[in-house]
Amino acid sequence: MATVEELVQQYQTDKALQDEVAAILADGKVTIQEFITFAKKHDVKVSLTDMPKYIEQAKQLGFIK
Repeated sequence: MATVEELVQQYQTDKALQDEVAAILADGKVTIQEFITFAKKHDVKVSLTDMPKYIEQAKQLGFIK
C-alpha cells in the first residue's frame, strides 16, 4: 500500500501517472468518484473525510488551480 507522499514522489518521474492526473483534473475539479477510483487503483488508503485536505495539498503542489 502506497502513502500519499510516496504517490506524490512517484508523480515527479512517472509520465503515465502525470497523464492520469492531468485527465482527472482536465475539468479543474475532482469528484468523489474520481478520488475513490484513483485511490483504489493506486492502493492508497484514504478516507473521504481526508479529501478536502488532499485537495488543498494538490492545489499547493500546483495540480489544481
